[in-house]
Amino acid sequence: MLRTVLERAKELDAETELILLREKKIEFCDGCHICKGGSRKCSISDDMDEIRSKLLEADSIIFGSPIYYDGVTGLLKNFIDRTNPIYNKLKGKKFSFVIVGQLKGKEGEVSRKFVIDFLKNICEIHGMEFVDYVFAIALGLEEIDNDKSAIKQLKELGEDLSK
Repeated sequence: MLRTVLERAKELDAETELILLREKKIEFCDGCHICKGGSRKCSISDDMDEIRSKLLEADSIIFGSPIYYDGVTGLLKNFIDRTNPIYNKLKGKKFSFVIVGQLKGKEGEVSRKFVIDFLKNICEIHGMEFVDYVFAIALGLEEIDNDKSAIKQLKELGEDLSK
């Protein structure tokens, strides 16, 4: 889903980069609160240093996550926790997200609403401009690849983020 959004944005001459958190070494926030001091630096040195720099340089930011037990993945939540040193420095950046879930009906709606509200809240906390999101129901990649409506929405999101 993220690749589809980024491919469309790139077609429109936007500079894009896909960062897969699963390929990065990102420690857990240890709650030391050093980042809340005047320097706004994190006491932990890992791949988040580079990612934070890229977030500061970006005009648009898009998150992607499957829904796990009514939430984003633990990896994404950990990443979000580690953005505290750049709190208030992402103001005005465009923000969107893509999520995928397996549950249909009422149960799926509850999970989806929780995740959407959570990610919109992160956007608001950081002062970013919410653009849109795309949600798909799928058990595997092939289901998304065959979902023409989802593909159309993902491409439209890529267009919106590239403006």
